Amino acid sequence: MSAIDNELVNRTAPPGSMRYFSLLYSPEERREVVLALYAIETEIRESAKSASHDVAHTRLTWWRAETDRLVNGNPQHPATRLLHERTSSHRSVFAKLHEVLAAADMDLARMTFTNQQELRAYCSRSGGAIQELVASQLVAPDALDETARAAANKLGVGIRMTEVVRDLRQDAYDGNVYLPLDLLDKHELKTDHLRAREVDPKLKDALRTVRSSAIAELDLPPRGVHTEHLRPVYVLAALHRKLLDRIAARNYDVATERIDLGPLQKPWTAWLAARKA
Repeated sequence: MSAIDNELVNRTAPPGSMRYFSLLYSPEERREVVLALYAIETEIRESAKSASHDVAHTRLTWWRAETDRLVNGNPQHPATRLLHERTSSHRSVFAKLHEVLAAADMDLARMTFTNQQELRAYCSRSGGAIQELVASQLVAPDALDETARAAANKLGVGIRMTEVVRDLRQDAYDGNVYLPLDLLDKHELKTDHLRAREVDPKLKDALRTVRSSAIAELDLPPRGVHTEHLRPVYVLAALHRKLLDRIAARNYDVATERIDLGPLQKPWTAWLAARKA
């Protein structure tokens, strides 16, 4: 499928995953570029989750330098080299990866968010920036207009917020609390509630609030945006929107297992979204 090694491909978009279907509905000539961006996102996120804080810091520092090398035309990583080879101009757009790195720094620092606005700003960096980059490569060599850029970022925010809901317990075990502190205070919740093996009814109420915010971001189709060129972003967003429905149907039981879409739901949802686009 790619010049990127199979091990990284399988960590980035394993068969049957939501990213896999996003790639499936990417134009064939742009598929490897989209894969490369997802691979870089995977590498940066995994760097922040390294068991050793020093190792994580070193890896993120390397990726900051690698982002600059990509912009300047001399990258080293297989994914960034692929981007360099496939994009002869407008490489300055890849400076947007510094936003993804800033979010990873926040993950490493175990930063918390006072309110929903701060959570959204984090999600804009963590999820929105990468979808902006995907969108920019899907319309290349044309430039991404502001309406499409904002729409891609907004969908990325919703995708990341969906992950916050789904991965709540695992993130809490890793030391990351993404639910806004004012929301936790409102529902009289402590960090222990997020790590518990059963989801407290008060926590379910808090998760409903975050789910509602995510749904508002996953506005499908984005108003005023020609979605044909952004089909892979649109497909990924639709899959996450369906996952939010699945989580609600499971009564927000995100503690006992990692809730996912079924093997028939994913291809069907992706196909419907691709048709709409």
